[in-house]
Amino acid sequence: GSPVQTDAKAGRFKYADIDGNDTIDTKDRTIIGNPNPKFTYGINLSAQFKQFDFSMMLYGSQGNDIFNYGSYFLDFVASFQNSKSRDALYNSWSPSNPNARLPIAENLSTFSTNGVTNSYFIDNGSYLRCKQIQLGYNFLPNILQKAGIDKARLYVQAANLFTITKYRGLDPELAGGATAFGIDYGGNYPPIKTYIVGINITF
Repeated sequence: GSPVQTDAKAGRFKYADIDGNDTIDTKDRTIIGNPNPKFTYGINLSAQFKQFDFSMMLYGSQGNDIFNYGSYFLDFVASFQNSKSRDALYNSWSPSNPNARLPIAENLSTFSTNGVTNSYFIDNGSYLRCKQIQLGYNFLPNILQKAGIDKARLYVQAANLFTITKYRGLDPELAGGATAFGIDYGGNYPPIKTYIVGINITF
């Protein structure tokens, strides 16, 4: 009962018959995904209690889609036969696993395997990232005066501490460009977590 589709086979990608002529062809092309977020945001938090101070900077993007080209190179390039992801190896379609999230694992390049772009590669690109978090302690003046110090503050800081996202790729924060906006080619590595311990002294 499905429309006619080139190289159709159980477990392979199945395309929507957009124009309703019971045949999958170039007339069934349609727009999928939107790289433009509904909104971006930033949150700055700060608090102080006695000699302690705390600050945190969060920012994120909401409502944008990412074309995850990395998953295409990882799981659907026929010449990369020994580089499948664990998900592709253990959660692919098979007669005994008909409700799998991924299509059948094959090393073939056809219309119905990797020859045509489809919505499988569209991921939710929304994220919330903790850019910076810091906790400080300000020493009491009467302790510092004996050492000839006016002010002293000890602090610990972490950068890029966590990212909350449903994106399957390495990092949802894409640099992009005019011709590749919202496309993740797999070379966008997540920012490194860093931890700093420091002291500010005023004489």
